Amino acid sequence: PPVGLRLLREIRARSGGDLALDAGPSEAISYCYFQKQHLDQVNNLLGRTFWPGIDQSEALLCPEFSIVALYRRLVVGCAFITPDAYLTYIAVLPGWEGANIASFMLYHLSQSCPNKDMTLHVSAKNPAMILYQKFGFKPEQYIVDFYDKYLPQSSWMCKNAFFMRMRRR
Repeated sequence: PPVGLRLLREIRARSGGDLALDAGPSEAISYCYFQKQHLDQVNNLLGRTFWPGIDQSEALLCPEFSIVALYRRLVVGCAFITPDAYLTYIAVLPGWEGANIASFMLYHLSQSCPNKDMTLHVSAKNPAMILYQKFGFKPEQYIVDFYDKYLPQSSWMCKNAFFMRMRRR
């Protein structure tokens, strides 16, 4: 199981089972469209994963272009695509990386716009490039300082990006 789930199990075991962490017979991750009750957790996750100040409020207007991964009521992943098939964000909560959440979300969003090429920008040093390439995305352009206007000056993240495309036609 993912590190996050193992940690929750350990906390539950050490508390004598008194904490409301028991998931019952199934400890499955569920998936749904982005809803208002997810907004704070999603903004927090995206702000920690990418840069501070991300607000996905507008995405509530088109929930069919989103997916949220939940463990009970905890947002463990989220992803968003535009109607033009541009992947804006995909993030998984640290500790939940081993549960194939990103793969499932990417597959789901790829079905949202089946007749359009999917595109995205990804930081040049982001290990998610491997996932994107497995789905058939190919780098088309290298952009120097693409994330310069988003990342704080002190950021350790790479400001250069690849523009990638998954061709569908």
